[in-house]
Amino acid sequence: MRTPAVFSVIALASLAAACGPIPGDAPAPEGCPVITNTTPTTHPLSIEQSETWTAAASPHVVQGDTRLAEGATLTIEPCARVVFRADASLTLARANTRLVAEGTASRPISFTGLSGARWGQLKVEGPARASLRYVSFADGGADRFHSNASLVLRGDLTLPAKPVALLDHVTITDSFGPGVVVERAGTFAPGSTDLVVTRSGSEAIPFPVVIGEHAIDGLPAGTYTGNRADEILVDPEGANGRGGLQADSTMRDRGVPYRIGDSRVDRFVIGAGGREAPGRTTLTVEPGVVMRFHPGTRFEVEHYTGDFAASGVLRAVGTAARPIVITSAAPAPSAGDWSGLWYGGIPSADNRLEHVSVEYTGGDCGCVLATCSDVARHDAAIIFSQPPASAFVRNTRIAHGRGHGVFRGWRGASTPDFMDSNTFEDLAGCAQTLPSREPGCGPLQACR
Repeated sequence: MRTPAVFSVIALASLAAACGPIPGDAPAPEGCPVITNTTPTTHPLSIEQSETWTAAASPHVVQGDTRLAEGATLTIEPCARVVFRADASLTLARANTRLVAEGTASRPISFTGLSGARWGQLKVEGPARASLRYVSFADGGADRFHSNASLVLRGDLTLPAKPVALLDHVTITDSFGPGVVVERAGTFAPGSTDLVVTRSGSEAIPFPVVIGEHAIDGLPAGTYTGNRADEILVDPEGANGRGGLQADSTMRDRGVPYRIGDSRVDRFVIGAGGREAPGRTTLTVEPGVVMRFHPGTRFEVEHYTGDFAASGVLRAVGTAARPIVITSAAPAPSAGDWSGLWYGGIPSADNRLEHVSVEYTGGDCGCVLATCSDVARHDAAIIFSQPPASAFVRNTRIAHGRGHGVFRGWRGASTPDFMDSNTFEDLAGCAQTLPSREPGCGPLQACR
């Protein structure tokens, strides 16, 4: 515990001196009265019962690691100002614990550091819930154990994902790390919109927002520019004791790229994986989305191979004017940066790749598959281990690959054929390999 629960007379005088000028340190938002209270309202480190922090009693001082007890609801009035001492934070993590901070466009709520102090974070862990409307955060992110984020939303790594917070017109500026971290299968509550994160991000985690894959579907429309790196980091974390995305989700164009993974060992997987997967998962990618894969990573639609129905489906349908781009996140992209797109199991007929650009692939896939082609490497932009029902990759550009374009790594007929309507540029290998014919290939053949 960094600070005492009760201030001394000297500390109170110091706070009064620091907080006294707050009513005049910036114009009061239109609709908010000028704060005339010159004595800060300090709060204990444990809030045991429901209470309301009023605008008239502002500024409200959070002294340390302040937590809400089970069943307590903290309501913060429009126009209220909440200030945090250095390293202080507010945590909701118990059942039936609620934060209701609902301002309006003309009567917003603010969370800031006391006299510019770097404070910790607002943390909401399911089953707790928060509703934040017209709230601004500034100068948070002191806690490196929470990625130096100003707002941390957490589930419990089980599905369905926990919608722990509604964010409506929330603005986060000058966060030491990301503005928002959503992890452990937590997500944004339905109706979240107009999230703004700017002037945020650390050298280690330069992104405005970091989310687990189960928060993709809930990511609000907003503005995510003006940060150290204007990308949404997707951290593959899995759930229910399994890896992979396990709930149908849509990846929408939010104005900045999605950065997939931050380690060479990361895999972005659709589907719980294997014959015993509890269901089928579909990821829909909308036109205009850019997915940038960390060097060495893989994109897998079903992780495992075998003669069973794949547990994952990818529907990435762009347009000629707004293609989907799946590419490298390297500062200077080059062929072989990342492994490419792998289809395990028997691909579903619901898969679609149209008006997509797949770039800078051919990193080591670690796979050994059947082929008649006279090739030594199986790395490719798109790899199949079992034959799909149709050539669902259409009007797609495959470019700048250290390996092949399409690797047809199955035994059987040479259909479907992926040459029609697709373009292949600057590949070290084949545009498309030949599958193995049963009972055997005979002499190896050159590939197309």
